[in-house]
Amino acid sequence: MAYKSGRVCAACGQLAVPGEWLVAGAVEEGLPTEPLCRNSWCSQPNRPLSAVYWTGVYEGSLRAAIFAYKYKGDLRWAKSFAHMLSVFLARRATWFEQYDVICPVPSFRGPGARRDFGHVELFCAELGWLASGQWPVEQLVGKVAETEPMSAKPHFARRRIGRTTLSGAFRVLNPSEVEGCRVLLVDDVCASGETLLAVSRALRGAGADEVAALVLARASWHQPRERDQAGALAPMGLASGP
Repeated sequence: MAYKSGRVCAACGQLAVPGEWLVAGAVEEGLPTEPLCRNSWCSQPNRPLSAVYWTGVYEGSLRAAIFAYKYKGDLRWAKSFAHMLSVFLARRATWFEQYDVICPVPSFRGPGARRDFGHVELFCAELGWLASGQWPVEQLVGKVAETEPMSAKPHFARRRIGRTTLSGAFRVLNPSEVEGCRVLLVDDVCASGETLLAVSRALRGAGADEVAALVLARASWHQPRERDQAGALAPMGLASGP
């Protein structure tokens, strides 16, 4: 018994390769079969992230702005990025009302750090001020060691870093503040998702009930798609926003 895909993953809505797909164990258990997604995140057992939301695509003017801020130290962009996130949250409040706290993905600040400021922590601090308590921002996680940069590296290299040095680089600062919480992680860019996965595993390991993520930009896909449309990877796949 198998389900013939209609080119759409039943889990996340992402376009799938046409053909026969069979969910492992579904027939034996007498369960309905569904198409397996080519997105490896969808098939991860016990994946720590429930969804990844984005405000835009990492290209054009948004890419230039993030690059200037993150790599050139143009800190004036912090307020602009905070405003983008604040507007995104306000316009889609029902998407996020179940989350208790916003947590920035931390940067390493010790000897050997790549930059002398926490780029995500900075615009999240501005976001907390703009939100006036509606979206509380707390630094729940710290980065205890610098890791190899993943920018411009191929996917297999990012996965290697994610499974080695990155996996042990994050620590929950106070587990009692995390236990039972629904946490919304914030980062600048989601490409492979390895950083978000590493931080979310630390949070789930400390007792968080759910972890989702919101990023300024997602990586551009190779296939032609609508550009600059805010949306969500949910769960861990494509689902466009309104």
